Amino acid sequence: MTQELSNKPPERSGKRIHVALPIRVTYWDSKHKPCLEMACTYDISSRGARITGLRCVKATGEIVAVERGRNRAFCRVIWVGEANSELHGQVGIQCVESERLMWETELRDMEEVYDPLQRDTGISRMNSRASLGSGNRRRQQRFSAEGVAELLKRGPDSTHTEADLKNLSETGCLIKTKQAVLPGTDLKLVLNVSNYDLSVKGQVRHAAEVGLGVEFREIRKGDKQTLQYLLRKLSEQWEEEEKPKAKSAVISF
Repeated sequence: MTQELSNKPPERSGKRIHVALPIRVTYWDSKHKPCLEMACTYDISSRGARITGLRCVKATGEIVAVERGRNRAFCRVIWVGEANSELHGQVGIQCVESERLMWETELRDMEEVYDPLQRDTGISRMNSRASLGSGNRRRQQRFSAEGVAELLKRGPDSTHTEADLKNLSETGCLIKTKQAVLPGTDLKLVLNVSNYDLSVKGQVRHAAEVGLGVEFREIRKGDKQTLQYLLRKLSEQWEEEEKPKAKSAVISF
């Protein structure tokens, strides 16, 4: 079952909670016969969830029915964790019923939790290799990334705006905004790259025509795996793009 019921985008700036909730998932086989499977949430938001233990899903675009108690919602699979990756065994889903809010009670009673962001040695080694190969002397290599950043300025005069994500590293990012934001401003960012969401809290370190340089301070509980996965994929992409350049340099020599 793969038809689309709604194209409403997810509300990324809303609350997302890292919590394990048992759920029932109905899917439809190749003969359109409904089958039931038990699974568990990894995190939840008003318009979707990350799910673990779901063996029936094979590809993005599939439609499943998710049940918890008396609540039931039809959802589209928006990503499937790759084997041998940080997101192996996880599936991202988004509700396709335009007026339905999922997990309303749980989201009302729970709050987001953020953990201090400490450098991961695996990512640090990966960034070091990329930095040496490119001659970049940054402590952490930033990889070019296409995505969306939703900004919430923290404090009494909080404002919300959307920006373009230009590059990403383990400890920060560069975003392009239409509004001026002063260095030292504390922000909450929800980043989306290829349907993968993660939320961080940080501070604007510099503001120039090229954009805002934001240093990450905290990351939402459960999102570290997503950041690791995205950086690894961006690093692999960078290495593939550099191969023709290295080959050309050898031939020229």
